Amino acid sequence: MSPDQFPLLEAHARRPVRFIEAVRAVIDGVENGAIRNVVLNDAKYVLSQTVCDAWKKHVSEPYLHGKYDTNDTALRELDYSLHVMGLHDMVATSKKLAKTKATGPAVDAMRAFAAQALPLAEAVAGLKSKVVKGRAPSAAPAKPVNPNKDVKTCPCCFRQIAVVRTKMALHGYERPGTGWQTSSCPGVDFKPLEVSSDGLAWLIGQISARHASNKTAYRNRNKLTELWVTRNRAPVKVLKDSTHWDREFSYHVGALEREISSLGRELIQLRKRLADWTPGVHK
Repeated sequence: MSPDQFPLLEAHARRPVRFIEAVRAVIDGVENGAIRNVVLNDAKYVLSQTVCDAWKKHVSEPYLHGKYDTNDTALRELDYSLHVMGLHDMVATSKKLAKTKATGPAVDAMRAFAAQALPLAEAVAGLKSKVVKGRAPSAAPAKPVNPNKDVKTCPCCFRQIAVVRTKMALHGYERPGTGWQTSSCPGVDFKPLEVSSDGLAWLIGQISARHASNKTAYRNRNKLTELWVTRNRAPVKVLKDSTHWDREFSYHVGALEREISSLGRELIQLRKRLADWTPGVHK
């Protein structure tokens, strides 16, 4: 395997240089029988982003999204069954392409795409058992520690973050226990948890509102007549009389149940944290 085997993917990469670097990282990992966890994660991110973008440009936009005859049952069923959001989806996609009876330009484009993406997906999957945790030791001299840097607890993500002018410095947000992330944590608007509980109280209010909204949606689930779902990064409306309604409705209800349960557990922990809060102490 070599980087020049993936011209279709490289052509649609946001940053071709990073794409080539990611491919080389995977190749080196396969050849060496080991890869650093951080290197593999970086490579997977770039490759998945590229696969998602390239599928959209090479397959979805020119051949799907209302571009084919919906009376073509085989192609319609294949389109509805495919969810290409990243590199890992290519394994299942390739299996479905091998079984489908659909033919035509759309399927040809899918197969050409899968022929390039599948080897990468399989190589990355095979590296899971060869991961070495941590970063490679740096040869650069250690950075000097700033003795005046004030680090305290963010009241929304609970990580140790620098304090700038009494409030938290700009940083990303990862909801504890969920993995949900944004580029900016709302904790930047509040003082650290050791100083004030305002940020924690705000967080509880936000999660409580979402929890209540989900519970209302769950109670009213049987009144639904349509659902919006995402396929190939595009919103698609599914009506109640659609052949796919039962599947999408079941997925929607299951997602509501899981989030209601997760938010409920989180609220119990956060409310206890607020009840136990004491100035100058982080628990």
